[in-house]
Amino acid sequence: MQLTSKRSSDWPTPSFLLKIMVLALLFSPGQAAAFWPFSHSKAEDVAPPPAVLPVNEAVALRNEIQGLADELFRNLANADAETGAPGKSILVCTFVDLKKLTRTSSLGRYVAEQLMSEMQQRQYEVVEIRKSQAVMLQEKRGEFGLSRNPAEVSPTVAAGAMLTGTYTPNKDSIVINARIIDNRSARLLSSATAIIPRNQLAEQLLSDTASVGEIKPMPFHLKKFEL
Repeated sequence: MQLTSKRSSDWPTPSFLLKIMVLALLFSPGQAAAFWPFSHSKAEDVAPPPAVLPVNEAVALRNEIQGLADELFRNLANADAETGAPGKSILVCTFVDLKKLTRTSSLGRYVAEQLMSEMQQRQYEVVEIRKSQAVMLQEKRGEFGLSRNPAEVSPTVAAGAMLTGTYTPNKDSIVINARIIDNRSARLLSSATAIIPRNQLAEQLLSDTASVGEIKPMPFHLKKFEL
């Protein structure tokens, strides 16, 4: 069999090869790029990994309150056996603004609600002071068993200790201080602190901040008598 050598003129010219590459890039850029002679891998060309989604703010706040409860009840368990017992039961009060103890918000109410749940899960006897003496029924609204109206709740409540506290809003965070107080001696049985970020959720909870309406005392005038 006779072998024939191919003439150099039969080989594609460089310009013809360049045209083929350009057409390949136009019609199939994904595959042609792999054969492009000048392609190279760069660190900036690599797609970045997907961003980690931030933890839900409500879940993060609940975790912070759980940590506050852990510290609070750990200190209570380590207290002196004679003076550190919380008594038969504990009632929970709304947390208030440290700058004004008659001012609170949804944040103060939320912290109290969450700590009430944490106490019950730790087998403490919790007293619900908002329980109304009768269930109020309203059509298209529901059944209501809690109230803040003094005329609808029991005038007396028996509890050996009180869980209460304050919160202090700062520029970027909110400091929450909780304490358990003996109702008979006013002795501090336990205390704990948590610092939460002042994020969008915290701003929403603080947005309805309001103070208790206080009755202004009647003016009292003094007159000095000379004897």
